[in-house]
Amino acid sequence: MIELLQIILLTSIWCLGVTIVTQPDMALGRLREWAEGKESMWFQPLLICPWCLPSIHSVFGYLFALLIGVEVTWKIIAIYPLVVAGSSIVTGLIWSLCTLIFIKTKHFTNIEQMSYFDLKDRKRNYSSNPNNFKN
Repeated sequence: MIELLQIILLTSIWCLGVTIVTQPDMALGRLREWAEGKESMWFQPLLICPWCLPSIHSVFGYLFALLIGVEVTWKIIAIYPLVVAGSSIVTGLIWSLCTLIFIKTKHFTNIEQMSYFDLKDRKRNYSSNPNNFKN
């Protein structure tokens, strides 16, 4: 059971890393743009979809598990579908949460900038004509 969780965690970390590196303005952003322009569905689980990445990239989770000392037996290989499903859920939920946080941060930053410029305009309008203030 512990081995399963370790492999799921390692696979999820790998898949999140691939997702981050292939975002626009990152190291492999152009590769992602090229893959999105292709009609083939093979690029979805390879580079584009964070929920789909573990279906192929879970092999790396097994390799990293070997490197940290997890003994890969037939039992561990037999639970491969659980590794794919578990790491898909973990990767997808973490990436969806991060995306939501980025969107909300950008939204509130824009609101803050809008209110700043609105206050600046009000100050300029009311300071030029002090009769605009109503008590």
